[in-house]
Amino acid sequence: MKLQPLQAARTLFGYNATEDKGRRQAPQKHGQHESKVLTPTKRRRLQATAQDQLRNHSLVAWMVRKHLDYVSKFHISYKTDLPELDALVNRIFRWHGKPRNLDYGRRFGRDELFRLFELEKVVCGDAALIKLDGLKLQAIESDLIAKGQARPGETLPDGINGSGLVMGGENGAWVEQYAICERGGTGGQIIHDHLEPAENVIFDAYWTRLSSQFRGVSPLATALNTVQDIHEAFEFNQIKAKMHALFGMAIFREADTDEFGGAGGALAETAPTTTTATATGTQLDLNPREQNILDLNTNDKVQILESSTPSTEFVEGSYLFIQIAMLALDIPITCFDSRRSSFSARIADLNEYEVSVESKRTKNRYVRQEYSDWVLANLWNDSTWQLGNIADRNGMSLRDVQEAVEWIASGSPWLDKARQVSGDQLAISMGIDNAVDAARRRGGDVFKNIDK
Repeated sequence: MKLQPLQAARTLFGYNATEDKGRRQAPQKHGQHESKVLTPTKRRRLQATAQDQLRNHSLVAWMVRKHLDYVSKFHISYKTDLPELDALVNRIFRWHGKPRNLDYGRRFGRDELFRLFELEKVVCGDAALIKLDGLKLQAIESDLIAKGQARPGETLPDGINGSGLVMGGENGAWVEQYAICERGGTGGQIIHDHLEPAENVIFDAYWTRLSSQFRGVSPLATALNTVQDIHEAFEFNQIKAKMHALFGMAIFREADTDEFGGAGGALAETAPTTTTATATGTQLDLNPREQNILDLNTNDKVQILESSTPSTEFVEGSYLFIQIAMLALDIPITCFDSRRSSFSARIADLNEYEVSVESKRTKNRYVRQEYSDWVLANLWNDSTWQLGNIADRNGMSLRDVQEAVEWIASGSPWLDKARQVSGDQLAISMGIDNAVDAARRRGGDVFKNIDK
């Protein structure tokens, strides 16, 4: 049959990713709002799966802890030319960082609270902190921002969408209120508690879309199936190895020749004692506390059953799948197993990872900045601290004091301190680096070092 020109054009030109050739999953046909792709029901399922893997899979738990080590740890730096104000602001945040002054539940200090805040974000997609009277923060888990059930005899407020948000602005451009829920008496329900104005909520999320997303999506979503497969493959190989270990030895005999139906000869004897191993049918009883010597007949033989589980191929394949799973959080494979890499490769991986985590640190820096702005605003006119009076005497407004607060990330650990310090020293001497930034890359503060 002669090929028509139009058909030839369709064959030769176009994007292969748009064509369904039946060899793989068909291309998607429609783009949708993210809340339609990840409906509340599917969102709860995704969060429950991620939480379950965090509880039971060491790989996921380690990946999340490693992520938190690099992303969530900050310390405050407040440095102006006003020693009295510097000392006061630093004292305020030392005081407020204690559990009894910060956390509504009086359990978490500032560093631990914000670490758990990031953990909730990375596992469930987003999280919230509610600003309460008395400078207390109340942590809200992701699934408790929802359109929950009304209490008996009550009705839900109007305007709550399926994501647990009350939208405002033209076409619902921003969030005006968050629907906060509680778990009920059994702990297994999602019951509406109240609507919280957005200005009272510190909210952060992992975004994947620009305008069609108001709830975050966990970056672990791309790795959950891979991790589940790895975990199940490990369990199956462990079971296989245990089964192999149950059969340690096989004894091969010639056909029966004597009148009694036995192979003849002594089956086993022990040395140096005179205890004799006994045999029943084809089972041989050996004494594990003594040296056992097998006295076999001619042509009989013993074969030790050895297991090659897990095989080399399985180990190498698992290593690749683990690396793919770690890509969900941008963690380099050298963090998992440094023995396979040179020092130069570890340095290169760490530098690449620093680039990847910077945007995540920036998100947490914004969260910390909102927290510190709130604390300073609430204490500005407090007669106990005299913050506003001291700042006014030195010509500084509240906004000036708030903007002078810096939250510095913990940075990266030393891999080879001597070499890395020498490199920093050379860069500083050439004018392409400075002591302040060099210290901050390791989570330090050059001014505090000088003071000490």
